[in-house]
Amino acid sequence: MLEKMETKFDPEEVIEEFEMLTKDAERVQKETLLNGRTDHESFKAFVPFVTHKDLEPYIQRMVDGDTSPILTGKPITTISLSS
Repeated sequence: MLEKMETKFDPEEVIEEFEMLTKDAERVQKETLLNGRTDHESFKAFVPFVTHKDLEPYIQRMVDGDTSPILTGKPITTISLSS
């Protein structure tokens, strides 16, 4: 039978890991999010621009009760208004 592992929360360890992961955030972001695309035109080609009008039919489906994951990986369960 598997033994239950007891892990103790070590705030110093968390801080160390966070600092290590964020030390070179610019490089990590470029590699991860942009795959090296840092100029304006290349980025726009890689990440298409959409407007509210483009998404409106999908948003309306969610408002009307469609619980399938239309725009996200998981169904939207709540919609709220904000300014």
